[in-house]
Amino acid sequence: MRRRLSFLVITVFSLAAVSLIIIQFVQTRRTFSISDNMFNVSVNNAVDEVIQQLGGDMPKSGDGHSGAFSFQELDSLVAEELLINGIDIHPAIGIYDGYMGSFLYSSDPAKEDELEVSPYRYTFGSSIPTVSNQTFLILCFPRTELFLQRNTRLYTYISLFLILVIATMFIISLRTISVQRKLDQMKSEFINNMTHEIKTPISTIALACEMLKDRSINQDAASRDNFIDIIDTENHRMRILAETILLSAKMSNRNFSLNIRPVDIHPVVERVVQSFQLAVGNRGGQLEVHLDARPSVINADELHLTNLIYNLVDNGVKYSVGKPHITISTERQGDMLLLRIRDRGIGIDKADQKHIFEKFYRVSTGDVHDVKGFGIGLNYVAQVVNLHHGHISLESELGQGSVFTVSFPALPE
Repeated sequence: MRRRLSFLVITVFSLAAVSLIIIQFVQTRRTFSISDNMFNVSVNNAVDEVIQQLGGDMPKSGDGHSGAFSFQELDSLVAEELLINGIDIHPAIGIYDGYMGSFLYSSDPAKEDELEVSPYRYTFGSSIPTVSNQTFLILCFPRTELFLQRNTRLYTYISLFLILVIATMFIISLRTISVQRKLDQMKSEFINNMTHEIKTPISTIALACEMLKDRSINQDAASRDNFIDIIDTENHRMRILAETILLSAKMSNRNFSLNIRPVDIHPVVERVVQSFQLAVGNRGGQLEVHLDARPSVINADELHLTNLIYNLVDNGVKYSVGKPHITISTERQGDMLLLRIRDRGIGIDKADQKHIFEKFYRVSTGDVHDVKGFGIGLNYVAQVVNLHHGHISLESELGQGSVFTVSFPALPE
């Protein structure tokens, strides 16, 4: 339903945008045509007035012969009449003799070719007896400088720019809505997962407490210790969940800072491995450790470094089917210390790998909750790596397992 609505909105907006562009184009052409007509009418009126003035009181030539035509005042007279008719443009002016096929006068000889083909050609001799009716007054305007055309282009560009701005804002709005919808979906999944994760240890603890209270059941020391271990384990699990959520929220704060000091990464790895020995051993699995980095000291926050390694190992154990086989290794490469955690689990699809470090993102498994988690473990890991100025990469294939490689700047030997 939401996809259909989004498609409908995009379609309607696209049609509206195309319609606006078409309307703008048609209106521009129409305005351009009207502007041209108005311009032509103004030029015709101005030239008619000029010809009438010249016919009534012709200027004399410099040699003083009467009847000889003088062109000295022609430029100023044409400019004056054009200005009266609302055209503040100086055209090139020419008097062309049709019989001779040459110009009697040209205000700009370089533009005589343009004058010869100009559409603004007027019979000059009809009102002047001493000039033949094959003599023409010709004007040539610089078309690119016409005010009305410039205004039309300006308004067209503004309209297109506004349409582009509206389209851009629409696309940004759609992307924002899509991101918000995705965040809402991930938040809902996170709440569902968190509820399921918390309900399980609560139910287990409640059941163990009931067993301890039930006096009808044989309460020997071994049984009581077993129930107490269950309560302690589930309580520890809930504490880890709460700490992970709180730490992830704290790290999103700009004022968050690490307690950086020199830390030997090998003892940290060994402690994490020790905490997983029982869980992996109960499943018949194996933890391999190859700590080959020498030296193995980095500047780090020990608490967050421990949580980082714990999350990566826990991720490998959770996503291993049957007997988990986890390999943890370190090595030096130049001034970097590399930590690799390899598992032989179910692997991660290529399409999911680019999102795996996003907050709340989990590889979809439908409604099956056989793999626990909130989708914030790997996001937390990525944040810790960034705060330590390191780099994390993933290599994985479905059914072949995954390899997480974390590189930290190492202290010099």
